[in-house]
Amino acid sequence: MHNNKNKTIKYFQYSMLGLVALGSQFFHAQTTHLDSINISSVEKDIRINDPYISFFQPLDFSRTTFQYSSVKQNFKRVQTAGETGSFTFKSEGVYKLNDKIALSGRLKADKTTEEDVPYILSDERTTNSSFIYNPSYYWVPRSARWQKQNYFISGQFAYNPVKPVILQLGGEGLYAKSYRQNADPRPKVDDYKYKAFAKLGLKWKQHAIFGKLSYVHHYKGNDIMFVNMKGNVPANDSIYIRYNEGYGNQYIGNTEYKTSEYKMGGYIWGGEYAFNNGSTHFSAGYDYKNLIERFYRVFEYQDAGFNWHKDYTKYSGLKTDLHSFYLNFLGNYNGKKWASMVTYQDQLDTNYNYPLEYRSYRLEQKNLFWQNSVIWFNHKNEAFKILFDAAYGKNHVKDASVVMDRKLSFFNYRLGAEKEFALKPSHKIMVGLSQNLYIPLEKEFNYQPYQSTKENIFATKIAQPDFAYDATPKIGLNFNASYIFDQNKIRYELYGSFSQTWLMNSTYKNQVDYNGRANHVALVGLNVYY
Repeated sequence: MHNNKNKTIKYFQYSMLGLVALGSQFFHAQTTHLDSINISSVEKDIRINDPYISFFQPLDFSRTTFQYSSVKQNFKRVQTAGETGSFTFKSEGVYKLNDKIALSGRLKADKTTEEDVPYILSDERTTNSSFIYNPSYYWVPRSARWQKQNYFISGQFAYNPVKPVILQLGGEGLYAKSYRQNADPRPKVDDYKYKAFAKLGLKWKQHAIFGKLSYVHHYKGNDIMFVNMKGNVPANDSIYIRYNEGYGNQYIGNTEYKTSEYKMGGYIWGGEYAFNNGSTHFSAGYDYKNLIERFYRVFEYQDAGFNWHKDYTKYSGLKTDLHSFYLNFLGNYNGKKWASMVTYQDQLDTNYNYPLEYRSYRLEQKNLFWQNSVIWFNHKNEAFKILFDAAYGKNHVKDASVVMDRKLSFFNYRLGAEKEFALKPSHKIMVGLSQNLYIPLEKEFNYQPYQSTKENIFATKIAQPDFAYDATPKIGLNFNASYIFDQNKIRYELYGSFSQTWLMNSTYKNQVDYNGRANHVALVGLNVYY
């Protein structure tokens, strides 16, 4: 069985690489079918997610990106890299083959090096989230360098066989590999995600009703290398393995387990109403996601005949119920192109310990996202774009195992503008400026050790500093510029961006050792539109 699993994993790896190669050729084939290369990121996402829109508002586009980015975080959540460098290749687009068939897809491959990542032996990070969603994982205090690789592919097929029927079929896959490079123990993490989805609609004139169904599968194997029963003991604190269960539960040493596995499966169903004509797309929908992620401890041993065996113990689980409501809008009026996306999510996570048969961890989370863009052109064909994004979030984490109660609500926004300047008909310079602000609204953190006078390392070294980070308002500024030139219906864009973020009070500084400097992100790259 183990050999069959390895064969399946190898097959998936080679399939992913093959699909990336084939997909890049597919996108290249769209060159001669270009209708427009001026499209906002909001409109791009809406059209890739629903290629059937091309039946009503034809717009073929493709973009291939080569990018390098560098991130320096002087203040951060604990289980996040202090410095990150990433090389990324990405290709995406929509192509209407004929009046009955439209296609869309995404390809992405990146290689990332992370410096100074402490208190975690998994590949999850808290860069864009206040917590690790599944609180069952191994960790050690010692910071380390990580090497991460990610390969992602997705594709959709929209079919209009007869006038009243629209069918969309699609799938996506992710393969990721991560290594902890310069500290013992050094885990190797293999991460596989699969998703298949279908969308069937009936339309009448400009109106349509859809039903949706998706299947989701996720497998993650964590191989903790260099585990030594004699040398890896609590006295050697920086490399001694702990196992975390719950957001702030007492740590447990588990050096006898060399590997662990996560298996997640579930489904998504929903419905949608859509209105489409030559200048307007509007859709409103609902999705319900039900997922169960289980954590397995794997004990490996050798029998008298020197044959290796593995015993799997189902130790803990995490159940997720997620309700999503969304609105999408595309409009083209009087030379102005409008795009807007609104999403509301209501999520509930609970954990379960199978051997002890109890629950201790509960996460309640609500999020509202709003993304907007408006773009128009003057008589010189110079584009002017206005961007506005806003979000509201509220989360409540409760862990009975250590009597911890964490509440946070926040608001953030980004406001920006971009302007093109024509040098000559096929050459332009674009400059942009945006400002963002994060404001915490409700802040509450209560913690007490359970049946012990000793402080919990996970709570004091991770949970409390992370809450101080989340409870501190932040302001940021971004400047971006690009040089654009068009040739034979292909647009080449050399671009660069630099952004900085500052803390607005001393809440975080009073909790951790902080040097007072700003965070910054710098990136350079090449976009090819065709």
